Amino acid sequence: MSRFLREPLNRSWLLLVALTLLTTAIAEGNDLTPFLIALIALIVVVKGRLIIREYMDMKTANRWLYWALMLYMALFSLAMVVFSGAHR
Repeated sequence: MSRFLREPLNRSWLLLVALTLLTTAIAEGNDLTPFLIALIALIVVVKGRLIIREYMDMKTANRWLYWALMLYMALFSLAMVVFSGAHR
């Protein structure tokens, strides 16, 4: 197991799984208040950043492309928070 955890992509994968389970537990176990929706949106940004950096290999890409993707993730999460109250 320790050899498995030495690989950065394996650690990233485990973190993504843990964050996914956390957001599922938050969404399934509670009435979604604005705070919980914002928390889930923040977790989406963290997961998106991790995927962009590690799995899309944007650490070495052009900075404008990296920041464009990060801006997209932030705006998507903001839209999720703003429009989540529209159905109530």
